[in-house]
Amino acid sequence: MIDDSNMEEFEFRKVDILTLSREDWNLYHEFRRKRHQEFAPEDPYVTNEAYEKSLRVQATSPEFLVNFFFIFEKLNGKMVGRFAFITIRETNPSYKNNKNLLQLDVALLSEYRRKGIGTEVMKKLYEFAEENNKSLIMADSSEEDGKAFLQAIGAQIALSGMENRLNLEQVDWNMVKTWIKEGPKRSPESVLHFVDSIPEDIIEKYCEVYTETLNQQPFGDLEIGAIIYSPEIFVDRAKRWLSLGYTHLTMYTQEENGDISGLTEMLYNPSRETFIQQLLTGVQKTYRGRGLGKWLKAEMLLKTKEMFPKVRTVTTGNATTNAPMISINDRLGFKPHKESITAQIHLEKLGEYLKKK
Repeated sequence: MIDDSNMEEFEFRKVDILTLSREDWNLYHEFRRKRHQEFAPEDPYVTNEAYEKSLRVQATSPEFLVNFFFIFEKLNGKMVGRFAFITIRETNPSYKNNKNLLQLDVALLSEYRRKGIGTEVMKKLYEFAEENNKSLIMADSSEEDGKAFLQAIGAQIALSGMENRLNLEQVDWNMVKTWIKEGPKRSPESVLHFVDSIPEDIIEKYCEVYTETLNQQPFGDLEIGAIIYSPEIFVDRAKRWLSLGYTHLTMYTQEENGDISGLTEMLYNPSRETFIQQLLTGVQKTYRGRGLGKWLKAEMLLKTKEMFPKVRTVTTGNATTNAPMISINDRLGFKPHKESITAQIHLEKLGEYLKKK
């Protein structure tokens, strides 16, 4: 049994990122630095100014509504954790298929775990879900105690994933160049395009292909509907990234009949100057088996090396069951970095767990 009286030592405060005081920002950054040392000390630490701007931009996204909460220890006023309830906005074209979905994002300093705080967060999550008609809750974790907690509350591990990383200094660049040479030979009717923004005349068709290939990825047992990218959402996302100083690069192949057959994209955050993130790579089913994925990934990798000489590491995430993409990444030299799970639990089952506490 959890002794609720322990929770009197802590304050759970809902906060508005857009109006957050300087004092609370400073407490948050102190927490963030400690959390960074616990979770990813080898990674670049994003500056306070860049991080604040990023959260403010996130708070105004037309895709998701994020309800932020901070956890403070009353005795010393120290911030010891934070969590967020994330829902899909009605302005998001994915809302219709996923309006029952509520995502939990939580981080807690290690010394404050196993004190009942997680259960208290679940109580607040349950209340929020009831008030907002959300019936399915999802959460990710790449930490062992986080995974154990999700299983303890009765959540189903619905998808296993892996963050993979590529050290550019260990890449076989001769192989990469060979893939680039083979690309047009195997797909002579395909034309490769490189852009930093999607041209207006193809954006509607591009978003259709982007949506199609995104939803072809393995989603395991996750009970989610189609994720849809409209031109409006795509353009807004590009503007928000640009406002943060990010560089979004896209390569796509187009066929003689106008079809967009494949695509790949990278996102560069200057606050993490030695890292770059590989986002979606996808090939339409009709055009698979012609080496388009290898060609696109190889061309993008070489372009990344040329454009960002300070970059040393490419990060990407894949479902562990995405065999075709894992095969390409393995040959390029990507190595497993952190294994993660995505768990889901229906509100009714979460309620049954909480009744026992």
